[in-house]
Parts: sequence; C-alpha cells; structure tokens
Amino acid sequence: MDTTTTATDLVALHRHEEGAAGGYLLARRAAVAAGARFASLGQLVIQHPTRLDYRAAWHKADDAYHAAVARARQAYAVWQRAAYRYDQCWTAHQRNAVEVASSTPRAA
Repeated sequence: MDTTTTATDLVALHRHEEGAAGGYLLARRAAVAAGARFASLGQLVIQHPTRLDYRAAWHKADDAYHAAVARARQAYAVWQRAAYRYDQCWTAHQRNAVEVASSTPRAA
C-alpha cells in the first residue's frame, strides 16, 4: 500500500480543516448567543421573581446554552483532529520531498 502524501491530498485535508474551523466558529457564535439569552432572561427573573413564564423560559435557555456549549466543544475537537491530520500529512509530504531531493544525483 502506497502511503505517499500528494499535493492533492494536502489540498483536500486543508479544505477539510477549513470547513471544520468554520463549523467551530458557527457553533461558538451560537453558544455565545445562547449564553447572552440565558443572562438576559436571568435578569428578567431577578427583576420579576413571581413571573413563572420568565422562569420557565430561563430554564429552557439554560438547557439550550449547555447544549450549544457541548456542540461547540465537539466542533472544536473535530477541528483540532482535522488540523492534526493535515499537519501530519504536510510533515510527511515535506519529508518525502527532502528525501527525493537528497537522493537525486547532482551533476558536477
């Protein structure tokens, strides 16, 4: 089995890494927005402690925030794995290029 890394492989892995990074950014923005909503509803609960609808919305926002944070963490892990895989292949590609260059006979 040939394990040589080609430039096409690197381009594909780099695009995958960029897509994973974009997915993380979207998930992170969603988590920040959910956190802001949770904080805002928390203020309403403090200002109007007898409003059960505010309290129910606050609990629902808390659940949504924790779910969004979990999605952001998962997206971050996917991004890091993609970056690690790309870095491994890039290093292997550079090593192969150096080996080929050093084994090529030079004209005197």
